[in-house]
Formats: sequence, structure tokens, C-alpha cells
Amino acid sequence: MDKILQTQLVNIYNHIDAQEEEIEIAARLLSQAVHGEGDIVIKTFHDFTHLEPLLLHGELKLGNPSSFSAFENIDTPDRMLVVANTFDEEVKTFIDELRSRDIDFVLVSNYNRHENETLDNVHHYIDLSSPRPLIPTPNFDKIVNPYMNAFTYLYYHLYVLIDEMTNDDY
Repeated sequence: MDKILQTQLVNIYNHIDAQEEEIEIAARLLSQAVHGEGDIVIKTFHDFTHLEPLLLHGELKLGNPSSFSAFENIDTPDRMLVVANTFDEEVKTFIDELRSRDIDFVLVSNYNRHENETLDNVHHYIDLSSPRPLIPTPNFDKIVNPYMNAFTYLYYHLYVLIDEMTNDDY
């Protein structure tokens, strides 16, 4: 089981790494807020709401992040980081509102093939590449969906890129 988990995690990380261009573009967008006078405003959905305090107050927070409270509180130099396990109706409605208000954002979620037309048109979208449980059990069920691992891997990647873009010592 350990070897299966390790192999599956490596595969997920490789899928994320294959999105190198999208990740760099997303980091550039978010770095505009970190380097400028804006904030990175964070909106989380699903289990990621439990990770939000770490994103807001952790040692490796992106600039001076804030939690989303209302669309009216987002200023022009702000950038949004939207994180969800699945791209469902709630997330879609939120993204549609961001678009209608011309708010710049990065969306991180698992790809939903039923919403491929929408997701394919999101300019700053990164796929978590972990849509389902992966580890088989003796009764043929599958357990462990490592979407949190996928996100933290991606988040650290964004953190390093943004640090390189905004730190004059590089």
C-alpha cells in the first residue's frame, strides 16, 4: 500500500509539474498583488476551508493575504486565489461573479470534465490532478484522495516563484 501511495503521489506531482506554464502565469498574477499595493484575497471551498487559517497566518503566507468577505471589498490591485476540491456549482457561481466584476483570480481545483468548456476558458486555472481516491482496498473500494497533498505541493511551488519575482536579492 505504501508503494502504491508513493507512486500515485509522484504521478500527481508530475501532472502538476506538466502545468509549469500555467503555474508561472498564476504566480505572476499573484505577485502583482504581493509586489504592489494589493492583497491576495483567498476564497476556499470544501475541505480547503480548514486550510485557510494556514494560508492567511502561516509562516509561508503569500504577501499579506486576506480572507474573502465581499466582492465590494476587493480593490483593483488585489488578486484572488480561489481553491476548491471540485469545480461544482457553488465554485462556478463564484467564478462567474468574479468574471462579471473583472476581478483577476487564480483558480485551483480538480478538473471537472462536465464543466470542461468553462474550465478551458478560465485564464488562470491549475488542475490539482487528484479527482478521486487512489489506493485499492481488499474489497475493491478505493481510499485516500491526496488533493490536500497536491495543493500544498502546488502552493509551495507558487510561493517559491512569487518569492523569486518579488525579492530583489535574486
